[in-house]
Amino acid sequence: MSSISNVSSTPVSQPTTQASPPPPPPPPKDDKDTTSIQPPKAALPPGQGTRVDQLA
Repeated sequence: MSSISNVSSTPVSQPTTQASPPPPPPPPKDDKDTTSIQPPKAALPPGQGTRVDQLA
C-alpha cells in the first residue's frame, strides 16, 4: 500500500515520459542536417570542398 501511494505521489513517470520525447527529435534533425550539408558541399568547388573537409 505504501509503495502504491509513493509511486502516485512521486512524479517519476511524468519526468521520464517528458524526457523520452526530446531524444527522438534529435535523430531526424541530424539526418536532415547531414543531407542539407552534403548537397552544398558537393556543389562547392573542389578547392573549397577540400578546405571544409580538412577543417572538419
